[in-house]
Amino acid sequence: MNVYKQKEEQERMRQRLHPVTVLLYLGAVVFLSLFFAHPLFLLSLFIAVGIVILSYGLGREWVGYLKVGLGFLLVIMMVNVLLVRAGSTILFLGPTLPGLGRMRITWEALCYGLGMGLRLLVIISVFCLLMYVLHPDRLIQLLGGRSYKTALTLGLSLRLFPLMRTDFLRITEVQQCRGVNYRAQKKRDKVRQIIPALRVLLLSSLERAFQLAESLQARGYGLGRRSYYARQKWRLRDKIIIICICGGVLLSLWLVGSGQAAYSYYPRLQSVKTVEIYWSVLIGLLFIVPACFNWGWKKWPSLRSRI
Repeated sequence: MNVYKQKEEQERMRQRLHPVTVLLYLGAVVFLSLFFAHPLFLLSLFIAVGIVILSYGLGREWVGYLKVGLGFLLVIMMVNVLLVRAGSTILFLGPTLPGLGRMRITWEALCYGLGMGLRLLVIISVFCLLMYVLHPDRLIQLLGGRSYKTALTLGLSLRLFPLMRTDFLRITEVQQCRGVNYRAQKKRDKVRQIIPALRVLLLSSLERAFQLAESLQARGYGLGRRSYYARQKWRLRDKIIIICICGGVLLSLWLVGSGQAAYSYYPRLQSVKTVEIYWSVLIGLLFIVPACFNWGWKKWPSLRSRI
């Protein structure tokens, strides 16, 4: 029972913010990650989103997303190092490759690939936060009044990957209890053990689709004006977070426009100034506010009704 209570408490924690606030936060982080080229500001956004994810208790899920992101980061770095010949700091001069010319690996190209990979990690972390913090039902409730078909499609798309992952883990646990060994040394044996689990996963997905269609038809979805069991209210915490988001975005636009957040990788890496460190820390602090609310609610539960 304690495990179920803990899961219910974590689910309630993830529903404390208005969905518009969550969407604005995630959209602002993605916009700034594409807007910034300075690695310090990208690192501050990555740390801020990571702290928010950890405050929700999603560390294990985040690690799974980061493993995929690190693979893409290595690919980006390798492609950039092999194809980009710019940069004055030469790390390695290799033989001449057919169609590519002489291999020339520079420190600037390596750092540029690392910076672009860091940007990708920020976006992947935002996607992880979106999957586990913004419940699809709340998104359907938000958009269902005007464009219910789009809301339903978007909600089903957001639920697809988490539900399939949960079902696959449940199926594999049941098969392990029946003696199936998923740690076989040969790849052929591993594939043979996974195929039955994929069949069960396909059947459960089809059954869920039929059940969803029957429930939508029984409730008359899309036939008339919607009714609401509970309305989502704006609270003081939403206003505070939106003010911090707007402040962070406006400050970032001013920094980039004034040239204080510009960064050049080529032909030589630009030196980092002390004022750039201060600005990046300030922007990171503005986007850590949701984590501060989560930790405050855990320590002082009475703040939930006040803020």
